[in-house]
Amino acid sequence: MTAVSDEANDRVAWANAMRLCVTRRDALNDDGSIDQQFFKPKRVVFETRAKKWGDEERAKLYEGIETYGIQEWGTIRENLLPDWDTLNLRVKAARLMGTQSLSRYPKGWKGTKAEVEAEYAKHKKIGEATGCWKNGQLVEDDNGTAAKYMAEHGLL
Repeated sequence: MTAVSDEANDRVAWANAMRLCVTRRDALNDDGSIDQQFFKPKRVVFETRAKKWGDEERAKLYEGIETYGIQEWGTIRENLLPDWDTLNLRVKAARLMGTQSLSRYPKGWKGTKAEVEAEYAKHKKIGEATGCWKNGQLVEDDNGTAAKYMAEHGLL
């Protein structure tokens, strides 16, 4: 039993000696063992104010779509919603429009709140007819069912 513990002690001593050669000194104790305190976060910062999406932001996004158009997320962010990044604005707009893919719309497509709501209703109708309505959005399946439906019904 002593031979096993001597062998284990020799391996630990060898590992500590190697660490002293190749590891930054402030990450080690004097004997070459790892200083666990070095790897603990020095300062933890918690964001105390969470951004919340509400009616005011939704109204500004409707305004942005009407004024600047679809895919103009940087301009909408710059002028109306500076606290939100462009990805968030794109996702929120897709939800307003009721479609996962805004690529069906030409860059700069503009619509009033009523027109955006009409697009949502259209997408919901298509989604429910095709089984492609998921979590409040029209999503395309692997067979292109929604696109086929839109083509057959002249909705593209």
